Amino acid sequence: MSSTSTLQSKDTTAAAAASSSDNLQSQFKAQTARLRDAAKAQSPKNTTRAYEPKQKEWEDWCSKLEGNPDGACVTEDKLCLFLEQEVVNRESRASGYAARKEKRKEMWKEGERAKKKQKTAKSGKGKSGKGKSAKPAREEEGTEEEWDEEALDTLFNETIRFSTVNSYVSAIIELYIWQTQSEGKPVLPLRGAKLSALLESVRRDEDRTRRVNFIDRGLFTVTSGYDVKGLGKAIAWCWETASTMPGSVESYLRTAAEHLLGSYTVFI
Repeated sequence: MSSTSTLQSKDTTAAAAASSSDNLQSQFKAQTARLRDAAKAQSPKNTTRAYEPKQKEWEDWCSKLEGNPDGACVTEDKLCLFLEQEVVNRESRASGYAARKEKRKEMWKEGERAKKKQKTAKSGKGKSGKGKSAKPAREEEGTEEEWDEEALDTLFNETIRFSTVNSYVSAIIELYIWQTQSEGKPVLPLRGAKLSALLESVRRDEDRTRRVNFIDRGLFTVTSGYDVKGLGKAIAWCWETASTMPGSVESYLRTAAEHLLGSYTVFI
């Protein structure tokens, strides 16, 4: 056999091997896609509802990122950049936030109006002589206070919490795991030093802000939503219900203890 025939035979064998390898990789990718769809269908609805919009937001951001050669492929560097540009310090999008913000602004305006009326009344009394009745201050009709709405928006603005940022990370890490599996690569931990430092910074900033603003430490816990009277009623209800329902004493007393300890840590 000539050398030319030998080389042609080797080339044919190599091409066949490459084609076979490509075919096998295609089968692996198709299998990964099927298993991912099956896992999505079987995962809790709340998880799917929370993850899918975040993954879609990630893909849209990657498509607009200049100088990005690998599309929506997840890396730690890209994830940190995405969080800094699109997620951290972003205004909250939670349901009911807009209405809550407007309510707080109106309460602040009412407080300012009350302070202004009180100040006007005091100044009127000071100008009136002794023994003379002070005339009530006349309010100008047809005039309204002018508020700096932009400043008020900034004052009552709420940014997303650390839990939401962490939820973005979890959603994109899930995407990263499936991407790595489809490429046949080993799944390496994505939470390296850079991502961990970013998350720790967000958590510390949130804790510092809550301390500076004296935010109730019982907020979003078992004591959230109770005033002092309501807290007493809740504890009394636990005692009364525990005494009338055999076998449930421990759980009700444990709930009462959690209310008491939670209130103690809030009010001291």
